[in-house]
Amino acid sequence: MDDTETLLAGLQDIRLPADAPGGFLAELLVVIGLALGLALLVSLALRPFLRRPEQMAAPLSLSAQIAALRDHPADDRVIGLLALIRTHAPGALPGLRPRIYGAGDPPAVAELEALLLAGADA
Repeated sequence: MDDTETLLAGLQDIRLPADAPGGFLAELLVVIGLALGLALLVSLALRPFLRRPEQMAAPLSLSAQIAALRDHPADDRVIGLLALIRTHAPGALPGLRPRIYGAGDPPAVAELEALLLAGADA
């Protein structure tokens, strides 16, 4: 056999012999170590893409939320103000229910704003 055949025959089985120290356990630990190393490299490579924004926007104050509704039509303002009342002044809702669900006119925008600001202060 020449050198090339000997080299190719030696490359056929790149594994530890069965009687080598550690045997299967050593191979298993090497595979686990390589897998953990690869996982670490992948996580480091993906970190910039999976990072949360550094600073989340601060929630708007109640007066800023009311001011943001001023650009909308009156009907949309009433709905938005009622949603704010539900979260910031829920105690005011029982008194408003007959006017909201009744056949009459809904509460006025100015009245809802005043109720909301008074309920939030309490």
